[in-house]
Amino acid sequence: METAILQLYALVLYPHLVHGTYGTTLDPKTTDRLIDSGVDMFLAYYAYRDAPA
Repeated sequence: METAILQLYALVLYPHLVHGTYGTTLDPKTTDRLIDSGVDMFLAYYAYRDAPA
């Protein structure tokens, strides 16, 4: 659970931290695209799967 939380946090916040370090910001469209694709990737990875028989 802790790893999943850190990974989601990194997907959503890390791009903003990197850009902020250089004094720039991400435009709202890019922010939305990064969040949407990051959450989709996160959910796909952590989707429930039946255990192999």
